Amino acid sequence: MINKEFDDIEEENTYENINFSSMRDKIRVSDVTFINCTFDQNNFKNSEWLDCTFSGINFSNFNFENSVLYRTEFKNCNLLGTDFSGNTWKDNTIENSRADYATFNSSKLTNTHIRNSNFNETYFREVAFQKGFVAKESTFNHADFLESKLTTVDLSSSDFDDIIFTPENIKGLIINQFQAHILLSNFGVIIR
Repeated sequence: MINKEFDDIEEENTYENINFSSMRDKIRVSDVTFINCTFDQNNFKNSEWLDCTFSGINFSNFNFENSVLYRTEFKNCNLLGTDFSGNTWKDNTIENSRADYATFNSSKLTNTHIRNSNFNETYFREVAFQKGFVAKESTFNHADFLESKLTTVDLSSSDFDDIIFTPENIKGLIINQFQAHILLSNFGVIIR
């Protein structure tokens, strides 16, 4: 793996198998693809990522708190325990990734697409979902959506054995007929 200064990242480039040093200034990256790269730092608080692609990156337990991500893709990434609290996302995709125990609390997620990824015990508390949060072939076991309005959230093509939610905010949640009995059991309904 080649070492490179984070400050030397240039727009419209692809970086593969690079280890990036720590960055001292505010992080603003756009139009960059990172493939199988590593980062010396794990604190990306208040960063900005526009039109970026991350492929095969281990962001486990990294801190992206209060960051902005637009038109960014995570492919085959490890987002286990990653903190995306207070984020603003627009037109982002997470695909073939693991985001168990990640935190998206108090974030604004606009037009977010999830494919073939795990979000078990992930926190989505007080999240503003806008223009769709569509999850396909993904898992959300015990995901926590407390105090989040679930209008435009589509879990119908994904799996969960239970999700945590605020009953008055469930209106508009899109699920399939097999998932309905799981949610109804939270209201004491017995289905035979």
